[in-house]
Amino acid sequence: MPTALTPRTQQASSVSPAACAGTASSYPPARYAWYVIAVLFAATLLSQLDRQLPALLVRPLRKEFGISDTAFSLLQGYAFAIFYTLTGLPLGRLADRGNRRNLIFAALLFWGAATALFAFGQSYRHLLLARVGVGIGEAVLAPAAYSLIADYFVPAQRGRAIAVYYVSIAIGSGASLLLGGWLLAAIPPDGLPIAGFGTVPAWRLAFVAAALPAVPLALLLLVTVREPTRQELTVTGSGIEAGETASVGDFVRYLRLHAATFARVLTYPALLSIIGYGALAWAPALFERSFGMPPSRSGPVLGLIIAIAGAGGTLLCGFLSDAWRARGVTAARFRVALLGSVVFALPCVLWPLMPNARLAFALLFVSVFGLGIAQSAAPAAIQAVVPNRMRGQAIALYLLLAGLLGIGLGPTAVALVTDHLFHRDGALRYAVACTAAPAALFGLWLIGSGVKPYARTLAALHVAQRR
Repeated sequence: MPTALTPRTQQASSVSPAACAGTASSYPPARYAWYVIAVLFAATLLSQLDRQLPALLVRPLRKEFGISDTAFSLLQGYAFAIFYTLTGLPLGRLADRGNRRNLIFAALLFWGAATALFAFGQSYRHLLLARVGVGIGEAVLAPAAYSLIADYFVPAQRGRAIAVYYVSIAIGSGASLLLGGWLLAAIPPDGLPIAGFGTVPAWRLAFVAAALPAVPLALLLLVTVREPTRQELTVTGSGIEAGETASVGDFVRYLRLHAATFARVLTYPALLSIIGYGALAWAPALFERSFGMPPSRSGPVLGLIIAIAGAGGTLLCGFLSDAWRARGVTAARFRVALLGSVVFALPCVLWPLMPNARLAFALLFVSVFGLGIAQSAAPAAIQAVVPNRMRGQAIALYLLLAGLLGIGLGPTAVALVTDHLFHRDGALRYAVACTAAPAALFGLWLIGSGVKPYARTLAALHVAQRR
């Protein structure tokens, strides 16, 4: 039988019947909701800055700590990804049950401290531990933020709201390369003398600069952002009663009930993340090794490409998602991902193989634009087919898969192919292409074959809501 959705009975006596029904009047004012998006945008931008900055610093980190490409990829990948993804599951459950604003406040302070510790690391082990701390701290942000957005915006505006928020990922990734490139160009190669610390290398100063905004941003969040009332709908046919939190068992049963949908909507972003994070982690080194362009020159260009193309693709995704939904396009939230995957599938394989840097930059721009469309479709698509009390867990599972495969495997797969298949640093461009090709093809198949089952799940939920 189709799973039924009915309005939850609110526990708080102050909540009006309109709120129980999830009507427009039960949501916070639109102006304040967009302010909250701005604060979450800033938090996510900072998280991306802290997460992606090592990509620009391959050479100084390898030189100072005597590590290989594979060892560096663990810093950029699995040291962060394993803890980011595994702690994301219990933290996603906390986001479903607790105060999401307070969770993000604590997370900001935690990963900011870990980023500062990375700047002062004295061994490769210290760097690994600091990256673990960044991963744990950032794990709470996405589940809590997406859950907050769902309770701040009516469903008709949710695609645009999530898209605007998602833009911070692209801008933050680009800003990390811009900041790093500018610092490397501005600071003398031997470092900068600082009273009490001696001569501090440029890479350490870059991480200090990335850590500093965490405290003021956390305080701004605590003082100005309110925890909203949950606009709650419950799956009554799955054993979740009004006023209860969805258990892990409830969530698993719901996923199994709609296995064909979730096997695709939760998995395709992970395949695309292999491409995105692999390219992001190694692009500065690739331009240096293949085109003789140092990170101080390639970093700002790459930063602009990632920020502009990624933001443009993400915003287009949000516009199309809401527009197609309003027009009644079947599986509109998910179908947008198919458009994006068609745009980026070929350029993501070809850009590292170009004969000159200009052509490589151009194809990389197209690849990032299409990837931005496809990837930013995932959160809204997932939110549309899960009830409120499961959203944090659903986003955490999405991040688990994307983290283990994308953030973790993306950089590491490229390094392993470079070190163990081609056996030379100069073959990095071929390693990037070799890892992108199978992921792009499989991801394209997952999305294309997932439209029909996604539409069936969405239709069943809509029918159940009208009962």
